[in-house]
Amino acid sequence: MIFGVDVGGTTIKIGMVENNKIIDKTEIPTRKDSFIQDACLFIQEYITKHHISDIEGIGFGLPGNVIQNYIYNLPNVGVQNIDLTKEVKKYFPDIEVMAQNDANVAALGEMLYHNAYHNACMITLGTGVGCGIVLDGNLIEGSHGAAGEVGHMTIATEYGFSCTCGLKGCLETVASATGVVRLAKFHKHEFDTKLGENFTAKDVFDFAKQNDPLCLFVVDKVGYYLAKCISILAITVDVDVYYIGGGVSKAGDILIHSIQNHYKALAHYAVKNVKIEAASLLNDAGMLGCAGLITMRKTR
Repeated sequence: MIFGVDVGGTTIKIGMVENNKIIDKTEIPTRKDSFIQDACLFIQEYITKHHISDIEGIGFGLPGNVIQNYIYNLPNVGVQNIDLTKEVKKYFPDIEVMAQNDANVAALGEMLYHNAYHNACMITLGTGVGCGIVLDGNLIEGSHGAAGEVGHMTIATEYGFSCTCGLKGCLETVASATGVVRLAKFHKHEFDTKLGENFTAKDVFDFAKQNDPLCLFVVDKVGYYLAKCISILAITVDVDVYYIGGGVSKAGDILIHSIQNHYKALAHYAVKNVKIEAASLLNDAGMLGCAGLITMRKTR
């Protein structure tokens, strides 16, 4: 058995994986000062409760900059400079530990699930916006572990919203769950809308499906910025398919269609017909991809 630990800004998803299939899973809250400890203690309890003896390893997906299992910065969790291997080995001294950016492992999870493409990107829309890139079946990290950090493309400069990374106008400020809410609040006075004072990204998409004018406007804006991002990626990495995943992707066809429509208008002719699809695994992609890090390591 392999444990896949997908760390998000609000929750940690832990999957128990065998033969590239999730056989059990759970969620626990993400606590800034103890998220590694919390995950390890849960796994220890699970192993004891289910009398498991054969553990191949633990794979981690982390929302930020991680290189060779060293966490440099997780802005949406609020931690920096942690040796992940050292911390996990306190609980599991003899178990293989691997870590990657959360969007990278989500991309790997979708690729393992579909087993159809060797070149793919996965864009995750949640507390932040991430992107994993798989080329010729290999995850692309880059020299600084920043390959695919599309959430921090300065692509919405006309708004200039401040990002957790310290920049302004990042894609994340308008296309993450908080970004969707931010856009709706910014434009709320311009429209007659059913949205109240306190609302979520899900509310925005739900009301858009009911033709609320503000919410339709916001969905179109989000779709435009994501399409603009993909149009840049498309002539940089030139993959077969872009999967849209993460919590915000649960909006479904209304968001996917907006991205596709804007992409057609923005894309270079050579890549205009690239596929843009909703991710099949939704929140399971990260857990499966985390476990896949261990599987790939053992097969090399």
